[in-house]
Amino acid sequence: MEYFLLFIGKLKYLCLIKLYIMDRKIRSLQDSKEIIEPFHSELVQCIEKGFNDFMKINEFISSEITPYVEFKPRTKACIIHDMIRANTLDLFSERGNLQVGEFNKVFGINVNDELFVRFKKMNKNFAVSSYLTPQHKKYLGQQRILGFPDEPTFLFAGYIPNQAWTSLSGIYLACWNGDTLEWYDEAGKYSYEQFSIDFESSKNDAHKIIEKRVRLKKGLGKNKDKGTGTDNN
Repeated sequence: MEYFLLFIGKLKYLCLIKLYIMDRKIRSLQDSKEIIEPFHSELVQCIEKGFNDFMKINEFISSEITPYVEFKPRTKACIIHDMIRANTLDLFSERGNLQVGEFNKVFGINVNDELFVRFKKMNKNFAVSSYLTPQHKKYLGQQRILGFPDEPTFLFAGYIPNQAWTSLSGIYLACWNGDTLEWYDEAGKYSYEQFSIDFESSKNDAHKIIEKRVRLKKGLGKNKDKGTGTDNN
């Protein structure tokens, strides 16, 4: 009887472990766009305004306080994130199907338990700027995380600045599954999902259809951009 109870205890433990690390459903690009469509333009506006707010702050400090300040990329990303956060709270706090706030110290939007969106600076490969903490690895891997809703697909809403940080090269939604980029959507331009890319008709002649998943080169698939992001943003 003692061995039987021990076996049952181990079985329960293994089931709990499996439940905890179980991957969540990854919604397709089309499904995700339909879910987010009612407020997509406002989401883009939050990011765009957050970047413009940083530009105003930087200009004010340079002209009114000291011209010698030079923010590091990490500082710029943190200020932009805080401004995006403020804009998001202002626009979305009263929406009935949106839960906006902190989830285990990570700010984001839970969209009707279908999508969870957090905000990040991205690099040209759509990898986000963060140190690879255990929590961030789980988010990238679409795994269960304490303090987060269990059902939504984890997404990143992000931006890519130009080299001088004077304008945005693009604003994106991206879905990662570990080191694999499942899909991304660039606001107002084109999208990519697993086996194909749908470009604007004007770009069709300039690009070939990609017939395989995108996997980043060694060193790029780690989803980190040292010195430009923080895991609690």
